[in-house]
Formats: sequence, structure tokens, C-alpha cells
Amino acid sequence: MTLFSLVHGGQQGAWCFDPLIAELDRRGYSAIAVDLPSEDPDAGLDDYARIVVASLEAVDEPVIVMGHSLGGLVLPLIAERRPVAGLAFVCAALPFPGESLVDTIAEDTASTGKSTNLLDGHGRSHRSAPDVAREVFFPDCTPEVQEWALARQRDQGERPHRETSPLQAWPDVPVTVVNGVNDLCISRGRARRTAMRLFGTPPFEIADGHFPFLTNPADVAEGLIGFAQGAREPWPTVRVVPAHRAPRTKGKQ
Repeated sequence: MTLFSLVHGGQQGAWCFDPLIAELDRRGYSAIAVDLPSEDPDAGLDDYARIVVASLEAVDEPVIVMGHSLGGLVLPLIAERRPVAGLAFVCAALPFPGESLVDTIAEDTASTGKSTNLLDGHGRSHRSAPDVAREVFFPDCTPEVQEWALARQRDQGERPHRETSPLQAWPDVPVTVVNGVNDLCISRGRARRTAMRLFGTPPFEIADGHFPFLTNPADVAEGLIGFAQGAREPWPTVRVVPAHRAPRTKGKQ
């Protein structure tokens, strides 16, 4: 049976996947989510990857690893350390060897004139103010879910955003990339540009914001299962493209 490993984004925790894990469980699938060391300002992406790999120590078979937001930077590092059956980027940042996330955001800002960078540039950690998090992260969630999520926000060390990715080369495993057309954290334009740079094709697009597994966990569960089963069009999409494999080489970007 397919096992899913779920990697959360910045300021979040394993808690944010509770609705998705419940939907996967209803369909007969298991999932593991673990808290990343987000509150440790000295922890980098390699440290995050080791935490996820350690959570899968008792699992022998390859797993499908899903990453959200900042967690997307960790996914290929996990594939370097243990067998994986596929990587699913859901409203997630895509890592580029030799670049940091702030480099990628700066490139996007230069091309669009609009910044989606939530870092304030001060200190070694940050946490978005509740009104900002409500507006950018959770605007399409119900008021009850918003309050539940806001009460669980965590400090986030800035090192994973600013360090050059330790990724040397993308692993040759199946990859799917999906982004919400109403995502205010990772814009539709940035999601398309980064996917095109790596894979030469745009992402799948779903009619959601930054947290589709909170607004529509059943749809995300079906998408992950479809990806695991090799479906050509796994996501309930606004528009669809085939799942990706290895990205383009650096010389072709």
C-alpha cells in the first residue's frame, strides 16, 4: 500500500495535515507528518530533510512525499537520502541548485514589480502577524479553520529561505506540481515561471488558495492517490498538464 509523507511549510506544523490525513485514511491510505525544526534558527534544509527521513525509518518501501510551501525545498533532498516513489509539490516552492528561495523571489519581483516575500529582513526568525496570515495564508478558509490555524502558527527560522539550496541535481523520480490559482503566497505567475524553468511545462492549477488541503482536503487526497497510481490527470483542475519527470538541465533553463 502507498504511504504518503507530508512535509509542512514555514510557520506551520504537522497539525495542518490533519484533515488531509483523515481523508487519506478514509480511502485506505496511510500518511506520516512530522514537525520540522522551524523554531530553530540554526536549522537548515539538510536538517529538515533528516527529520523527515528519520520519521520514515521503519518504512522500507518507497513513499510518495508531498511538500507544501517552504516544504517544497526539502523534497528532492529527501529523495537523495531514501527511496521515494514520487514527489508532489502542492502550492510549494521549487528549489534550484545554486540558488536560495530569496533569490527566486527576487527574480520574480524583478520581472513582475510585485513582491510576495513575507520576510522582514530582521532577526533570525519571523512569524507573520495574525491579520497578515489570515489575509495571505487562509483567506478562503472558514472562520473556524482560520482561528484553528492561527492559534497553531510557529516561529520560523529564516535560514531555509536564505541559504543556497544544498541540492546538487534533481533525482530522477516522478514529480507532480500543483498550484492554487488564488494562492496569494506563491503567485500564479511565479508558480508558472518556476515550473517552466525546471520542467518546461506549467503546473497543474486548482481552484484554491495557499492551503487546498484545509479548504478541500478530499480533492487533495484524490489528487495524491491519482498521482501515486500513475494517473495522467490526477488533480481536479482548472487546467491540466501531464505529471513531470526529471527537470531540464541547467543549460536548457
